[in-house]
Amino acid sequence: MVLLAPFQKEKLEYFFNFFDSNGDSFIEHDDLHGFMKRIVDYTQWSTNSPAYHEMFGVHEAFFEILMEKTEHKRVDLDDWLKLWSKLIHGSMGMQNFPVWLRLLPKSLFRIIDRDEDGIIREDELADFYTKFVKLESQEAKVVAKTAHDTMTDYGRYPLDLAGYEQIFANFLLGKTPYGPGRFIFGCFEHSPHHTKFKLIRGTDDDEEEIKINVEKNGRRGSTEAVRLRLKKV
Repeated sequence: MVLLAPFQKEKLEYFFNFFDSNGDSFIEHDDLHGFMKRIVDYTQWSTNSPAYHEMFGVHEAFFEILMEKTEHKRVDLDDWLKLWSKLIHGSMGMQNFPVWLRLLPKSLFRIIDRDEDGIIREDELADFYTKFVKLESQEAKVVAKTAHDTMTDYGRYPLDLAGYEQIFANFLLGKTPYGPGRFIFGCFEHSPHHTKFKLIRGTDDDEEEIKINVEKNGRRGSTEAVRLRLKKV
């Protein structure tokens, strides 16, 4: 178990609220349906589509394993943070996490990548911030530009899945309010769940410190295959 830094706790609390779809301060199985409804409303996927069934399988397994690991059917924030303090211990990148967690950034990437071209564009990021994260539209556009510039080194690299997984790892592992991981759900100073941190730009040394090793390739399969694979981890 590792001691979580204050900024990690803030980010993980936001991540907790992301799944707590009814806002009752617990993650339980009923939240899965509310969460999937948000995905359908945003993506406009048919509930009979392969994309929906794969996404449902990934998150159903996530909810079930989360409850198994915490030994609670209603997971509160304290349970959540204790579990993450164990999972983060010794982790250097997404490749160090179990499969049931490694699929989360892949799923989020797929939600944001509306045109399914394998690259997240600035307008797709702004759309996600506005309609899914619920930032104000104009502010979301400003944040999305800063976020996309930061995530791509001002267009030097495409924001593909491999890069997004690296940034998501920084979201989980980064202990200071620097680095691109803060933009996974929009800049925290603009977030409805923002508490006490104001994000500032880090120095070159800070940026070097938060570089994360990641796995480069992911696999996608049928919903049933995903469920079976996750259950074994």
